Amino acid sequence: MPEQSLRDWLSDRSVWLQEASRRLFAGQTSTADELADLCLQEVLGKASIPGFILPKGLFGAGSSKSLRLTSIQDIQGINALSPKKSLNFGNSNLSVVYGLNGSGKSGYVRILKHACGARHPGELHPNVFAAAKVEQKCKISYDKDGTAIQHDWLAASGVIDDLTTVDIFDTICGHVYVAGENEVSYEPPILSFLSDLISISEDVASILDKKIQHLCSAKPKLPPEYATTPSGKWYLQISSNLSEEQTAKQCDWSAALEEELLGLQKRLSEKSPAEKATLLRKQKHNLEMLKNDVDEKTSALSDQCCEAIFDLKKDASKKKDAAKTAAEKVFANAPLDGIGSEVWKELWEKARQYSEQVAYRDSIFPVIGDAAKCVLCQQDLSADAKVRFQSFEEFVKGTLEDDASKALKALMDAVSTLTDPPSEEVLRAKMTASGWDDEDVVKELVAICDALRKRRDALLTTDSVAELPPIPDSCKWVEMANQLTAGYEESALKFDEDAAGDNRAMLQSGYLDLQAKKWLSQQRESIDEEIKRLKKLNILEEAKRLTATTGLSKKKGDLAEVLITKAYVKAFNDELKILGAGKIRVELVKTRVSKGHVLHQLRLCGSKGCDLEHVLSEGEFRIIALAAFLADVAGKAGATPFVFDDPISSLDQDYEETVVQRLIALSKDRQLIVFTHRLSLLGLIQDYAKVAGSEVHIVCLRQESWGAGEPGDTPLFAKKPERALNVLIGERLSGAKKVLDELGKELYEPIAKGLCSDFRILLERMIETDLLADVVQRYRRAVNTMGKIEKLALITAEDCKFFGDMMTKYSRYEHSQPGEAPVQLPLPDELQQDFNALKSWRDEFVKRDK
Repeated sequence: MPEQSLRDWLSDRSVWLQEASRRLFAGQTSTADELADLCLQEVLGKASIPGFILPKGLFGAGSSKSLRLTSIQDIQGINALSPKKSLNFGNSNLSVVYGLNGSGKSGYVRILKHACGARHPGELHPNVFAAAKVEQKCKISYDKDGTAIQHDWLAASGVIDDLTTVDIFDTICGHVYVAGENEVSYEPPILSFLSDLISISEDVASILDKKIQHLCSAKPKLPPEYATTPSGKWYLQISSNLSEEQTAKQCDWSAALEEELLGLQKRLSEKSPAEKATLLRKQKHNLEMLKNDVDEKTSALSDQCCEAIFDLKKDASKKKDAAKTAAEKVFANAPLDGIGSEVWKELWEKARQYSEQVAYRDSIFPVIGDAAKCVLCQQDLSADAKVRFQSFEEFVKGTLEDDASKALKALMDAVSTLTDPPSEEVLRAKMTASGWDDEDVVKELVAICDALRKRRDALLTTDSVAELPPIPDSCKWVEMANQLTAGYEESALKFDEDAAGDNRAMLQSGYLDLQAKKWLSQQRESIDEEIKRLKKLNILEEAKRLTATTGLSKKKGDLAEVLITKAYVKAFNDELKILGAGKIRVELVKTRVSKGHVLHQLRLCGSKGCDLEHVLSEGEFRIIALAAFLADVAGKAGATPFVFDDPISSLDQDYEETVVQRLIALSKDRQLIVFTHRLSLLGLIQDYAKVAGSEVHIVCLRQESWGAGEPGDTPLFAKKPERALNVLIGERLSGAKKVLDELGKELYEPIAKGLCSDFRILLERMIETDLLADVVQRYRRAVNTMGKIEKLALITAEDCKFFGDMMTKYSRYEHSQPGEAPVQLPLPDELQQDFNALKSWRDEFVKRDK
């Protein structure tokens, strides 16, 4: 069973589709946005619904809805239409809108085609002769399920949703049905349900498409030179499944990588790698010398070294004091002060040198013999002087003085090793020679050297390490210097490698990849956003895949084979027989199913690829198109209108009558509006409607001076004779009399001529319908004898004379008049007399029949 098949099939579908089905079954309103969100939740694994149950009764007839078109009015800017009155379609199910060519019928049909969403509605042109272009609009009134609605329709707004069930047939529609593939308009509820699901799926897919379109990539464009690098290729292939760790590995940038990049840049820019390696090692040597120099001077003034100098200083002072004490004892009676002082000692040593090297070369100083003289004053030495000389020498040669001298010498030797730290100028020169141009380091070194200088100078003026100026911490610059020297050697080795081999292409490749990697690090935020976008895009695309209509279309096609195609083909064949076209060798076949739309096409039975339009005559083409149209739409549920525009165009008499009979039958249950310019069709509709007991509402359209499409009274020939006679007497004759009385004969005569002409037509109609009992009529092939031919026996010679005289009299006014004896038009009193005479005759004839 189709219902069980659909139940089983839906139970295996996606969650969102099951929920959409459930809401359709329950009659719940769902927006495409809500269902799109549900679809996305399903992709994220967050969607669930209660147990899925397919309700019974999907094959029911469905609810019946009623719709009637009531009027079109206030037309602006559409074709040449400019009616002052509304076009009313009356209260009966059958309406005929009659008008000559150019009266505006086609304009009204085009309005309905556009407002009702007909197939191939064509372009809605404005009035091409109007000076100013105005907005195309009108008011369309209709009755929906008993509620009267007036819609202010703008052509630009398109279809009126309430009127989409109106079916319209015209030449273009007929061509579509015969020449192309067509979808059946009526669907059983179960297929309508699948159509709704397909429509919902397409709407949800459209929503998801819009979301996808809004997820525009903001990923910066990769510089073309990086496209072939590993980093560039990674960037071009960024996907949604990249982890944070993978992204960080590709995008993180460090100082080491920056240094490597600069190193490669230098290597690539170097024309002589060997010379560059030599230069780097020289700079390394200069930097090491600078570092060693500062290290040595810093070490020489360390707390430990300074403590040692302070110890020497204390020792020299102590021994000096001891020697001084001894000297004071020796030289206590010296006639002069300062004996034993440093100045004196220097004088004494000079005297020793003079004596031993010049005056007494072979004698030991001091020489105090008999003939000895003072080497300082050149005088003879007295006994006291000799004693004094001898005591002086003993003092100088004594242990205490010697210890004091040694201690002082040790101190001075230690101090002499503390050479002056480099000046700022020297430091800058050495930094430059080392290839290290860092002002902060220069300032740090200057500060260290200044501190060392002050510390060295303070050694002789202070007595403890605590009183010395501190030495600034040099760890930072030393560490930097060590790194730089190591870098120099590493770079030199690489330049040695460059000089020894041909590896430039490899270096270039590595350099470009590092550049690309650095560029990636600068785009990290954009890359993270792109990955997020791709993840969202993946979800949306996965959700969109859940909205695919292929499965739904296939399922609908399978069910349609059982529920539509066979029924449609049978309906088409039945319509062919009803319309008398069963002998035409055509067949209706299903061609394909596209997105849930079941398409059919008409083909010639047994033909080999010939198109119908090239084989069939115009009349056959028309009747087949009508059959296909009626087979399609006649089975729809609900009482919705049919609109036909000249349905019998190109048909012969046989087809005309069968078509009219079919239209009358359709009008039993649905509103049917026929637009035509053919009197024969109007007459046929009236005749067959009368037989069927149906009332026909007739409207006549006219071209007026202000525009086309003006609705007017039913033409005289289309009215019942009795009513037409009453109109002549009660309305038109009184109007003509007023014109004569107020405006004169000149304006009266055209009106009188019209009355005469219409009265003559009415006489002909009376002869057909009353005198001859409607046995025969013009434009009708049938001769009605049943219950009518016996009425011919009621005709008398007086009746024939009456009509003969009246026809003779009023035929004169139809012909051109002789110039010498023109026939005068009758005055109102004479017309009234004749009109009343016809009325009296009819009243008497009707009584005679009874």
